[in-house]
Amino acid sequence: MLVKPLRTDSPAELFRSLKIIGICWLAFPAVALIGRLSLDLSWPAMMVMFSAGVLMPLGRDLADAKLPGIPAILFLPILFQLWLSLQTRAGESALIRAIPWVLLLLAQAAYTLLAWNRRRDFSASALCFLAAGVFPLVGGGWLLAYCAGWMPFGFDALIVLLTAAHFHHAGFTLPLIAGLQAEHRACAWTRGCCLLVLAGVPWVATGITCTHFGLLRWVEPIGVAVLVCGALGVAVEQLRTALMAGMSSWLRAGFFFSGLSLFIAMLLALAYGLRTLLPGLALPMPQMWAIHGSLNAFGFGLLGLLAWRCHHGGAGGRKGGAHETL
Repeated sequence: MLVKPLRTDSPAELFRSLKIIGICWLAFPAVALIGRLSLDLSWPAMMVMFSAGVLMPLGRDLADAKLPGIPAILFLPILFQLWLSLQTRAGESALIRAIPWVLLLLAQAAYTLLAWNRRRDFSASALCFLAAGVFPLVGGGWLLAYCAGWMPFGFDALIVLLTAAHFHHAGFTLPLIAGLQAEHRACAWTRGCCLLVLAGVPWVATGITCTHFGLLRWVEPIGVAVLVCGALGVAVEQLRTALMAGMSSWLRAGFFFSGLSLFIAMLLALAYGLRTLLPGLALPMPQMWAIHGSLNAFGFGLLGLLAWRCHHGGAGGRKGGAHETL
């Protein structure tokens, strides 16, 4: 087992991380008030926005193949158009407004694939970083379908939007943090978690499609079990990291509550995934995506990325002002 020493806690990196959140989110109420626009979004749509505007900028430079920073002066208009697309009635206007975000995801996926192809690194951590760069593009495809009013495979609009949110979260923060864990502590446990996460994310999506068509109903429960096992392993590793010596109390709390949030969220996901076998255990759909999604986004994703950024040292110096990169 290889363990890389974690870097000293970095308050400066925490402040930079909080600045990223502020830049991405404080701009929207200001623009909305000036333009007299509504701030109302459905909760699944807000989860997509939270991943796009907070989690992805925070995690962009944590992977082994660091993605290039995007100047805020370019990123914020793209994010604003994404927000408008989720507020606009499905159709041509919403589709056009979502396209810049999906093109950004396409560029991210292409950059990640090219960087991986140069190294051809088949380690568990490298494959997780690769997935974190590529999986969100799948979510982008489902987002385009939602904005255009298309219903792939006959799914209703809510399922299409939830699938987009799934790949923006489970397809990004989960493999990214699993990869960071395997990079920091290379052992059978972290490698196994990585492989289960890599298999589980697309397996669950395939299983939901099979269940929708009444085919191979065993695919979804098994896929959920695979993903849950991997995610629970990631949660336990976050909790283990919180117990390491030489860590400040606030950073320890970040790792701990990140792991605890993921642990609870995945138990809920397991109960929902087994609903065809044990229907009494599953929460109703509105409660499921509200509780499970919130725990994943705010508990696991946000706290986990903040904790890893402070230990990882983030991206180092970035230019400020209009040249601030996200």
